[in-house]
Amino acid sequence: MYINLRNLEAINELPLERKMLNQNQLRRLEAIDRWLREIRDSEEFRQLEYSPDVMLGDAIQAVGELLDEHDYCDSKPLNFTDEQWHSYLEQKPVMHIRRVKNWRKKINSFILDAASEVAILSLLTTSFMVVGTIFCHGLDRIEQSKGEEYQPTWIYNAKILEGSAIASIAVFLGASLTGACVAGDKNDD
Repeated sequence: MYINLRNLEAINELPLERKMLNQNQLRRLEAIDRWLREIRDSEEFRQLEYSPDVMLGDAIQAVGELLDEHDYCDSKPLNFTDEQWHSYLEQKPVMHIRRVKNWRKKINSFILDAASEVAILSLLTTSFMVVGTIFCHGLDRIEQSKGEEYQPTWIYNAKILEGSAIASIAVFLGASLTGACVAGDKNDD
């Protein structure tokens, strides 16, 4: 294998492309540095019997080196001292960003919630209709025992409740199918 040394020297002479941290990341690092120093210098921390593999001083040094490496990008004005800069950073408000769902997710969520509510209500209705049907059939059997005085009124009520129970089962199946389709669509995203 032949390596051309001229090409190797040319590679070493290429300018290095440096990636820079943005202002928000630098501010966070400075806050971390300040917090670590506050913890290290506190009375409570001195009273701890704490001896991990990596000490707090090592973390402070690592954060400091990272900040020193990015110091030339003029993130801190030269006319501020460190204490003034830290007090200035403490005054900065924290921005809270609210996550907004897009309209498609809102619609999917609404349909899923509605389908689950309808399914639960239709199951509840079905159970009451089935109990009512059984009750009407039982009363019809009692009426049949009277003999010639039998009037088939309870059997009509039983058939009405039985039809209502079947319709309620159909509503349950439709709501479940709708919910399954919407949930399947959500997994496709």
